[in-house]
Amino acid sequence: MSDLPARIITAIIMGACVIGGIFYSEYTFILLMIIIALISSHEYLKMATYGAEISFPERMNKAGAMIAIIPLIYYLTGKLNDMPFTFPLILLGALLVMIFLYTYMLFKNEMGDWRIYQAVSFVLIYIGIPAVLLTWVSSYKGSYDWLMPMTLLILIWANDMMAYFVGRLFGKRALYKEISPKKTIEGFAGGLILTIVVSLILSIYVQHLTPIQWIIYGSMVSISSTIGDLFESMIKRRYGVKDSGTLLPGHGGFLDRFDAFLFTIPIATLFLYLYWN
Repeated sequence: MSDLPARIITAIIMGACVIGGIFYSEYTFILLMIIIALISSHEYLKMATYGAEISFPERMNKAGAMIAIIPLIYYLTGKLNDMPFTFPLILLGALLVMIFLYTYMLFKNEMGDWRIYQAVSFVLIYIGIPAVLLTWVSSYKGSYDWLMPMTLLILIWANDMMAYFVGRLFGKRALYKEISPKKTIEGFAGGLILTIVVSLILSIYVQHLTPIQWIIYGSMVSISSTIGDLFESMIKRRYGVKDSGTLLPGHGGFLDRFDAFLFTIPIATLFLYLYWN
């Protein structure tokens, strides 16, 4: 556990920034999601081009990462100008930017590998759309409810923390050895149990869901966040890198830290939209 001190310090600092961004106002929350989406997308595109024998200048990487925040920029603009929020317009704006970027790269012959075009498109699906979904569901009833994103993060953090410690201390059987040898069945079970316990505690203080709904929600979050971790591990293994970046000591990059969060958002959004009172 040599990386544990750096991991804890980074987690405390990041946690404080994230909690502050969520709690202060809807606009700081949107800004927080823009930062997460932009840096995570930039890291993903750098992974996708790691070791590739193609031309992909840094300015193209940054331009491609911008695609992931087009939905959030539109959402923020709509909030500031009292404009309607519609997914067709968000998708249209993002697709138009993609077409412009692809056309530019075609005529400038900046890159010629179809995998990079896929990677640029994928950041919209993997990062951009989930990011705007959470901002939307947190205020779709007319006012910003900071408890939605906060409780989601609490459940994900509980699962991640317990899975990490139980896996390190007691883990013997790999959960998915081919993709992530360090993740264990014991760690997954520990994370799931603590997440359910935290869900029951939340049901006492946050009565927007019934206790049974909290248990179901917590279980869904635990399972989907674990799958999200495995999914990003698969991406890193596919591209031959250890971490998505180096910005967060003890954690790697932003995508390493928020992979489970981004992956869990779509199913969490659906559940919150249907049952949150």
